[in-house]
Amino acid sequence: MILELRVRVPGLALEVKDDFCEAAAMVDTGPAGSTTKEADVDESPLEELKRLHTRVDDETADLVRRHVDRLQCAAGCCECCVDDITVFEIEAERIRRRHADFLSGGTPHPVGRCAFLDERGSCRIYEDRPYVCRTQGLPLRWLEDDQSGRTVEFRDICPLNASPSRPVESLTEEDCWTIGPVEGDLARIQIEFGGNLRRLRLRDLFGAPDPPDIKRRT
Repeated sequence: MILELRVRVPGLALEVKDDFCEAAAMVDTGPAGSTTKEADVDESPLEELKRLHTRVDDETADLVRRHVDRLQCAAGCCECCVDDITVFEIEAERIRRRHADFLSGGTPHPVGRCAFLDERGSCRIYEDRPYVCRTQGLPLRWLEDDQSGRTVEFRDICPLNASPSRPVESLTEEDCWTIGPVEGDLARIQIEFGGNLRRLRLRDLFGAPDPPDIKRRT
């Protein structure tokens, strides 16, 4: 039972998503696609990742419709596009395969913002952006146990999308993106792909040599 609801300092949800990805992989996440329909046994990790991204896009589209009056997100808005974001190898691999020429010859955005932004603040790999970027800006919620063992619900939202007339703590669960379930599926796909929970900085993908030839399912 949730005994308390707290609003987190804006922006911390990026770190929370990383923590949930790693924690979820330490427990049994169930069969492939356990939070939706079961995946085909012959589906490669990259195919499964693409399906996961599509599922996230479909579900966030409903939240965008619910919050259309408050959301200020648009092309060129990059307040959530911080530098030094890390992603699992499997998401980095999707970017490598789809943008090889850009990564070998393109110029990253100056340090301070995400390396994949252009000079106008728009994402240059938008269709292949990682999961963490696909839910930013929306009202976010997640559960944590405090030191006494109580379950506490936290909420976060981009300050640009905060609404004094409808604060994030007043929203229903259905009006928020819940951090946890997708992170579990993503961690499982990463383990299937690389056998580990290795993460890479997005900025480090520029000009980097091909990754070591390790045994992977792609």
